[in-house]
Amino acid sequence: MIKKSFLILISLFLSSQIFAATMSSRVRQVPKQIQDGIFVNPKDNIVPLVKFLAGTSGDTSSRVKILHDWICDNIAYDCDVFTEEGAGAQGYETVLKKRKAVCVGYANLMAVMCQLANIDSEIVYGWSKGFNYPGYLRPESDHAWNAIKVAGKWKLIDVTWDAGFVERRTFIKRYTTQWYNLTPEQFIYSHLPEEKEWQLLGEKQIRTPERFENEPYIPGVFFEYGLSFGKDAPSYTNLIHGETGFDFSSSKNGVSLSAGIYGESDGADLSRASYFENAGRNKRFLFDVPDKKVYTVRVGARINGVTSNPYYFSRADFEQKVLAKAQELLAEKKITKNEADLFVKSYYLVAENDRYYYAEDLFDNGRNMANSKILKLLERNTSRYENVLSFEVRAADDYAGFGADGARFPQLYLGYQTAQNIKLVSPLQGTLQKGSEQHFAVSTSAYSKLAFVLGESDFVFLTKNPKTGAFELDYIVPGDIDVLHLFASKDGSQFASLISWDICD
Repeated sequence: MIKKSFLILISLFLSSQIFAATMSSRVRQVPKQIQDGIFVNPKDNIVPLVKFLAGTSGDTSSRVKILHDWICDNIAYDCDVFTEEGAGAQGYETVLKKRKAVCVGYANLMAVMCQLANIDSEIVYGWSKGFNYPGYLRPESDHAWNAIKVAGKWKLIDVTWDAGFVERRTFIKRYTTQWYNLTPEQFIYSHLPEEKEWQLLGEKQIRTPERFENEPYIPGVFFEYGLSFGKDAPSYTNLIHGETGFDFSSSKNGVSLSAGIYGESDGADLSRASYFENAGRNKRFLFDVPDKKVYTVRVGARINGVTSNPYYFSRADFEQKVLAKAQELLAEKKITKNEADLFVKSYYLVAENDRYYYAEDLFDNGRNMANSKILKLLERNTSRYENVLSFEVRAADDYAGFGADGARFPQLYLGYQTAQNIKLVSPLQGTLQKGSEQHFAVSTSAYSKLAFVLGESDFVFLTKNPKTGAFELDYIVPGDIDVLHLFASKDGSQFASLISWDICD
């Protein structure tokens, strides 16, 4: 019997995948008679389907991946659970006939296909973090996934979350392998089994419900970026007494992080409530709260130089700007009529969400190439930050917050945010007093010159310290300015905004 919690909780992780997950081409090579028949008469076609996809010999890992990929490519999340009393039957035959399922239906289908391929598998029931998680475990478990034995060892996979995500009441197909490649030590940050043996962890690593609730939600993409915490890691909810920080590191080159604090403040500028540094593979975040309200810290990551197409446009943007500019490209003969048609067909409107979503098809190379080409010409490709971590923060009982007046940290501009190796050493306070002497120090290998610009041609340069490698300057804050801007240059001629401090009396 399906628990009611399975019917109302959609635990799909929202992510616009930066890392290109490769789907097995074999999922689109299934003979037409079997592929068509599986959705009409599953009982008679499930055996030949599994035999074609995975057979009963060969590398177990590859066979499991093919089954995982076929389900992701063919089964959508059943969003009707929002409007119906229950999700209905979730056996593999019903799932295949509807081509829709909730999590337990995905898990049932995966288990049946593994069994027919002579692969040991189990359905694991438990709790999950992610979309709709309230911050605590409900009385009944709310999710289901699979444990599969590969090369003599059990591994955990979540086909539901790898198939796509839900926005409001619409399933958006978006294939990933985030929840296929995780180790048990990584999987436990988002999935807690009812039976602790399915955590697949050593005794010292076993999560109690209390420990699971206390830990932050860490999605699979966090580990795809090669990220790990320093000595201290944030909790799901963090009580702070003032400026607080966490250290990260990345095992991969070219990873930049950014963070922000979000919520409804009593007038404070939250863009100045957090600070971060990208010192090579070492990263650090500092943040504070202005008052006693609960705030959310969101951490984003990206690979420098890697662009990714947006997976949706707002309705107004797409209809009023994107389509019009695409027609201009056609008129200018920068694209062909076929490319323009393919681009338009690449997006579909979800009126309830007021968005046009990209209709993912990993195997439609012609359409995918046309879409990327036009987005690049429209300058819509972005090297955006992908959400890799979020947690809550609030002031402890004995702390009132830093207040709404003044800036907690300096303003960090694009020149700082996009630098691969940079660290503001001092000063870290966002507001400086006129006439005060400050030691300015910025460690970076991304720029050759740093300078304050006080007028059109009044440059005050920082000097690189040969011992520390940082650009430094002992400087008295001018009394005739309201903002002190620090600029940086790679070639010594063109300068970009780097950091600024508010100046007060």
